[in-house]
Amino acid sequence: MRKRTIVIFLLAIACGILFGQWYGREEHISEQPVVEEMFVEPLPVYTTESFVIEEGDTFAVIMERMGYDYEDMQKVLDAGEGMYDFTQIVLGKKFVMKKKDGLFDAIVYDINSEEQAVITKNDAGDFVVTKQDIAYDVTEEHVHGTIEASLFVDGNKAGLEDRTILALADVFAWEIDFATVIQPGDSFDLLYEKRTRDGAAAPAGDILAARFVNRGKEYTAVRFVDPDGGIGYYANDGTSLQKPFLKAPLAYSRISSGYSNARFHPVTQSTAPHLAIDYAAPMGTAILSTGDGVVTTARYTGGYGNFISIHHNDTWVTQYAHLSRYAVSAGDRVEQGQIIGYVGSTGWSTGPHLHYEMVKNGTKVNPLNVELPAGDPIPDEWRAAFDEQKNAYRAFFEQE
Repeated sequence: MRKRTIVIFLLAIACGILFGQWYGREEHISEQPVVEEMFVEPLPVYTTESFVIEEGDTFAVIMERMGYDYEDMQKVLDAGEGMYDFTQIVLGKKFVMKKKDGLFDAIVYDINSEEQAVITKNDAGDFVVTKQDIAYDVTEEHVHGTIEASLFVDGNKAGLEDRTILALADVFAWEIDFATVIQPGDSFDLLYEKRTRDGAAAPAGDILAARFVNRGKEYTAVRFVDPDGGIGYYANDGTSLQKPFLKAPLAYSRISSGYSNARFHPVTQSTAPHLAIDYAAPMGTAILSTGDGVVTTARYTGGYGNFISIHHNDTWVTQYAHLSRYAVSAGDRVEQGQIIGYVGSTGWSTGPHLHYEMVKNGTKVNPLNVELPAGDPIPDEWRAAFDEQKNAYRAFFEQE
């Protein structure tokens, strides 16, 4: 009996020990922090589909191809009023439809190389049209070239696109007449924005700095965005390259007869002073006013044919002859670079060309080498900002 009691007692002690260990373990487990399962929302899936504008396509056709009806098309046109007219879409361009998780997100159309129209929907589900700058990846590219044939030929040879060559001519349009004074041995350097889009080559961007050496004289240009948001080009000394007169009245032309005190005239068969510059150009080429002024004459005048005279101020008058037709009338006020007429062959003329004269204080002068008024200097309050911009291109201008 005593022996049985002892065994039961020992068993009770053993059970107590085991229970204590188990309870302690449970208590220890219960003290561990509870880790909840984290839910990670999947990233949205974006897809795009392109719709190229083909021959005969209208905006309604394109919208239908994208899955929208006439009513939707009209809503987009209404939403775009004052922003972009989608009836003016261009053959060969494309609309890109973007979807987010299979649902409409946006429709994008490139208006030009710089801007795109974006069609979205607001919270109410109505179409909204906005404009935005096209996003490019931009690097700075330096190009040097020497003139052997022409600015176009040698610019292309140096790797420049036509648009950049034309932009270079525009930068120096107040300094150099690229149709008449360029010669072999002239050289150019420019720093411009080379752009790509989604890894593919894209149209070049702005010219940031440039230098052109013509007949031994160096011209410089720095692109400057002023504190008011205006954009202009200035010489290294801070003088604006924009002057009261353009060097040439045609954007695209070639010289056919220069300034001369004794030129043989093919119509009159006589030798006489030719106090002007003749620009041979295709019939209908736009003629630009080289400066601000008032049209005093716009009529047929015998040997000069259709003729325009512009009074700029008490010192300067410019004259344009042999036009095919006019774009202005006597009494009109015109601005520099405004189209005033078109190249023709009226009057005493043997082929399409523009006869261009400059008159200073009543005397005809040579447009190619006359000293014209200088551009305005950069305002004092902008000088520090301009110098900072110019100094960013110091290495470009200091190179040999």
